[in-house]
Amino acid sequence: MTSKVNRQSTGLGAQVNGVRSQKRLAFSSLWILCITACSEPPLAEEVIFPRHDAPLPELVTKIAFGSCADQKKKHIIWEPIVDQSPDLFLFLGDNVYADTEDPGEFREAYRLLGEKPGYLKLIDSTPVLAVWDDHDYGVNDGGAEFPGKEMAEEIYHEFFTTPEDALIRSYPGIYDARYFGSDGTKLQVIMLDTRYFRGPLVPLPQRATHGPYAPNNDPTATILGEAQWKWLEAELKKPADLRIIMSSIQFLPQDHLWERWENFPHERKRLLSLLKNSETGPVIFVSGDRHMGEIMALSTSDPLSPGFPIYEITSSGLTNAGGGRKGEPNRHRLSPVNFQSRNFGLISIDWIKKSLLFELRDVEGNVVDSYTAAFSEPSE
Repeated sequence: MTSKVNRQSTGLGAQVNGVRSQKRLAFSSLWILCITACSEPPLAEEVIFPRHDAPLPELVTKIAFGSCADQKKKHIIWEPIVDQSPDLFLFLGDNVYADTEDPGEFREAYRLLGEKPGYLKLIDSTPVLAVWDDHDYGVNDGGAEFPGKEMAEEIYHEFFTTPEDALIRSYPGIYDARYFGSDGTKLQVIMLDTRYFRGPLVPLPQRATHGPYAPNNDPTATILGEAQWKWLEAELKKPADLRIIMSSIQFLPQDHLWERWENFPHERKRLLSLLKNSETGPVIFVSGDRHMGEIMALSTSDPLSPGFPIYEITSSGLTNAGGGRKGEPNRHRLSPVNFQSRNFGLISIDWIKKSLLFELRDVEGNVVDSYTAAFSEPSE
C-alpha cells in the first residue's frame, strides 16, 4: 500500500514538475521577447508629405524664388507668390528650420511646412526646385563635419518627392541641374550644394560689425568638393542661352563677413574662372540666407570678370527679415539694400528682346526693388 502511494506521489510530482518547467520556459521566452523588443528603438511615426509633382514647363519666362521659411511662423507670403503665376519656384535653403540630428524632429519641421495652405497652393500649380542651407541641412553655419547629413539628405528627398531612380539619389549631396526651352530660349538651372562638402569656417578672434568670419585661405579647403566641381564643369559645357545658378549663400559680396563664397576666396575665384573658360554667356546667381534682399552685378572692370554679365539677386527671407547691419558695404550692389521687408524674388525673361527684369517683392506683392538688364549688357 505504501509503495502504491509512493508511486502515485511520484507520478503526481512529475506532472507538477513538468507544468512548472513549461511555465518557466514560457516565462523565459516572454522575457527574451520583452528584452529584444525593449532594446530596439521605437518605430518613428510615419509622416506623409504632400507631393511635389507639378509638371515642369517647356518654356520658362517667369521665375519666383526665396529662402528662410520658418515653419513655426505665419506664412502669408505664398499667396502673392502664387498670384504671380511663376513657371518655377526656386527654394534657396533654410526651407525649414530643423537644426537637429533627430529624424523625427526633422520630419516634423517639414510636416509643418507641408501643411501651410499657401505652400500647398504653390506646389499644386508650380514645380519647385530646391537646394538647402544650414538650418534645413541640420546645423547653423554647418558644413561637411555635420554627422546628420545623410539623414537630412534622405528626408530632403522624401519631402521634395525625388523619384527613387533619380540620378541625384546615386551620389552624396543634393546638387543637380534642369534644362528648359529650345534653341534661343534654352535655360539651364544649376542647383549647387554649398553644405555637404564645405570645409571649416575661420572665426575672427572677435566678431566684427558686419560678421564673424575671416577668409579661409587654405588651398585644400572647399565649398563644393571635387566631385561636385567636376560635375559642374561638365554642366557648364552644355549649351544654354541663359544660366541661373542656385547658391544658398551669397556669391558676389566681398565686403561683409557673414557666410559667403568669399569665406573661401580661392573657390569664388575658381568658379569665376570656370565661367570664363567655359564661355557660358550671361549668368544669374540667386541666393538667400541673409534675411535681407539686394540686387548685384559684377562689373566688367573687375579683375575676375569673365567679360559677360554676372548678376546676383539675394531674396531672404520668406518669413524672416532684419538681417545684416545698417551701412553694410557691398561694392557689387546695384540698388539700396532691403533690410526690413520679408521678400521673395522674381526674374522675368523676355526671350525676344533678350532682356531681364529682376524684382524683390514684399508680403503683399509690392515691388520693393527692381533692375532691368539685357542679356548682353555689360555690367559697369
